[in-house]
Amino acid sequence: MFFAELPALSISFSTSLWAVGVLLVTAVVLGSCLVFATNRKIASEGRRGWLSRGLYLVFVVMVIVLAGSSFGSIVQFGHMAGYALLIHVAAAGAFVFLLLAIAALYLPRGRGANDQGSVYEHRWWVARWSVWALVVSGIAAAGTMFLSMLPVLGTDDLLQVAELHRYAGLAVVAAAVLHLYALGCTRFGLR
Repeated sequence: MFFAELPALSISFSTSLWAVGVLLVTAVVLGSCLVFATNRKIASEGRRGWLSRGLYLVFVVMVIVLAGSSFGSIVQFGHMAGYALLIHVAAAGAFVFLLLAIAALYLPRGRGANDQGSVYEHRWWVARWSVWALVVSGIAAAGTMFLSMLPVLGTDDLLQVAELHRYAGLAVVAAAVLHLYALGCTRFGLR
């Protein structure tokens, strides 16, 4: 058994959902207070191309669809079934494809020998780190489901992987909210 050594969580997932929601609201409110209190008005970043903005919008919609279909079903019924599961599985393919696009478009790039650097390399640290959290948690969420499709795990291990997938999905939603907030702040020149 691969995951036999992992400790069992004694907190229900519904409680974790509410706790993360409260933490996100608190972080956004306190972050907004800090952003407006320090009043570091700088020149706003230029807009990205229409393709990257469109892909980001579709990615955010996929995160909302995945979160709504999974967390809504879990809170309401305690598990995923029926149309919620069907919608979740259908949106998962687009999520994985778009995660690659988000990684290519929004992660910082290294500099070449003659490259002067990009304006995006000097973004607010929340924007830089939240996109890393988004990509890493997205890989974890996709990887746990990919692992569960392989014929190497027993029933107990599959249940553990499903639990890891839930928390990785929750991390994706939290990172997406923070990244969207940070992009909004940098877009309007507040950071």
